[in-house]
Amino acid sequence: MGAQVPTRGEVAQAAVWLGRHGVRVRVPTRLLATRLGMRVGARPLAVLGRLAVFYLAGTAGALGYQSLQYLPGVRGVEMTDSKVAYFLLFAIQGAIWSALRQRDRKAAAALGQRALDRPRPPWRALRSGWYFASVVVTFAGGAALGATMFFTTEYRTYAWSWLGLLAMSAVVFGAAFAGVVRRPVIAEDEPSLAVDAVLRIEDLSLTLPAIYASPVLTDLVTTHRQPPGFAPWLAGYAALAIALQVVDAIIHGRRRPALPDGNYGVPSADPQFAQTAVNWSPPEAPR
Repeated sequence: MGAQVPTRGEVAQAAVWLGRHGVRVRVPTRLLATRLGMRVGARPLAVLGRLAVFYLAGTAGALGYQSLQYLPGVRGVEMTDSKVAYFLLFAIQGAIWSALRQRDRKAAAALGQRALDRPRPPWRALRSGWYFASVVVTFAGGAALGATMFFTTEYRTYAWSWLGLLAMSAVVFGAAFAGVVRRPVIAEDEPSLAVDAVLRIEDLSLTLPAIYASPVLTDLVTTHRQPPGFAPWLAGYAALAIALQVVDAIIHGRRRPALPDGNYGVPSADPQFAQTAVNWSPPEAPR
């Protein structure tokens, strides 16, 4: 049998999350505890177990990518040394997103017919223009820089080996981004609807597009395999993408949406979870 969902620790962490957003409860509703507890790390072993699986897959992927050096006409010594960092990021993202996605599916399945029928918020409203600028710089800007190296230098192996990793990064990011913006609303009342809106914004923060602009910097400090004269361009590219993402994070940190009044669970003056058994079973119908 699987572990009880949500666990006692998840209930406590869900209460902490609500406290940070201005709502003080002793025992959150089951829906909120199910969704919030996993997001604030109440069950690190659940994510670590997935991370081990994704790490093995990432290691195999990195080795497979490195084996491209044996193809005819490929100069293996010129392949970017950032492949390990990229596949490690893929593993971390995959572990986190699979855990959150599974938990949201459990929450949605538990709601059943009680789920509110509400439209998803438009994706443009979830982040600032700085966020989308970081997406453009990371992937479109990186593609332009890689293409420039490919067509204007003799380091074509370096250029296409980095562009391949950047293309895979775009796929991973796109899957995570689409998973957030296209996720159905998971709510049973107005308070859980407000939490769903905040979670959609916070989950999108975890996609971190600019993080995929940073692994290429390993070549600048280790093997120096980048074409001569392109080190400043690569450093500036990564710095710009990260700076745009940081500005977006600052803006949303200052604009944290407040949750409206409503029933989020059992109220309490103490935001910490009382160590008592919790029974979410509906009351029996009168005979």
